[in-house]
Amino acid sequence: MSAVAFDNTMLSILLNPKGRVPLDQSTGREVEHARERGEALIQKLQKEHRKIILPTPACAELLTAIGPEAQQYINTVSRSRVFEIVAFDARCAAELALLNRDTFAAHDDRNQAEPYQKVKLDRQIIAICRVANVSEIYTDDKGLAHRARMLGITAIGIADVPLPESFIQTALDLQPHDELPPGDE
Repeated sequence: MSAVAFDNTMLSILLNPKGRVPLDQSTGREVEHARERGEALIQKLQKEHRKIILPTPACAELLTAIGPEAQQYINTVSRSRVFEIVAFDARCAAELALLNRDTFAAHDDRNQAEPYQKVKLDRQIIAICRVANVSEIYTDDKGLAHRARMLGITAIGIADVPLPESFIQTALDLQPHDELPPGDE
């Protein structure tokens, strides 16, 4: 089974208590129960025996925001069998060169709203995902999601992750009943 990847947004929801929760595109409000959605997703992926790839550029973004406790988070993630931190190595560099030439040059116009440094970081994350055989990336970053979709990688936002069953209200099974006899008043 193919791997999935988490970007900085998903990592932040799970690991950074001070992290910002992204907005739900359909409501314009913060995604409800974002952390619980992320935790349920990890449990689901573990049951499916799927790896969660953490690209090093995404980890760097998160660790910058976390500050001095960063090493503690790296240790926690490194001990888990479901997570794998994947570096931007020589294979990724070769993949990125091909992507820059064959895909991004023609289709990924420089967007003035996105600093080019961010675009380059997104491209590195996508190259890591391609080398790691990632089929889905969990991200709420529109630019990263766009670049992933350009290459056939499904981009999924946290609002699209189902709520855990414990948060879903069960329907009451209310059966019609016979009329009640008149009561004594």
